[in-house]
Amino acid sequence: MKRIVAILVCGVLLALSNTAEARRYRGNNYSNYNNANYVQPARTAPAATTAAAPANTSTSEETTATSDVALASASLPVTSDPKPVSYDVSTAQGVANRMAASNYVGHFGGNRGYEGCGCGATPQAAYSICCYGNSGMATIDVGYARSASGMWYCCRRYR
Repeated sequence: MKRIVAILVCGVLLALSNTAEARRYRGNNYSNYNNANYVQPARTAPAATTAAAPANTSTSEETTATSDVALASASLPVTSDPKPVSYDVSTAQGVANRMAASNYVGHFGGNRGYEGCGCGATPQAAYSICCYGNSGMATIDVGYARSASGMWYCCRRYR
């Protein structure tokens, strides 16, 4: 009788642990984050403006004020081409750039010590969620990068 109860208990325990293991891996293909959104930032071009000639040009002071306004509105900021980004994993900034480019939080090697990686909506959130953040180790190198989806990635290296 004791053997039957022991076998039943072991069988139930095995069945429960098997479903818990299956729940952990169900539907996510062993990845940390969903990589469904790949968004390219929109480029902006300067707006074409034409300065209208003033109707009343009686004083030179009014003409100067009108031309200053026309010049100020014609010089809109233009986004420049993106600067080359380093993906070198020997620095924390390179690891952060690589995580932001792939929308994946992970360790890519290149560091002999402890390294913490995190992701958040703001740079402070990404910094505070990094691995070993509350361990008491001194942070010696930090890198931040923002992905195309708007999430911030942080890599901290510790001594």
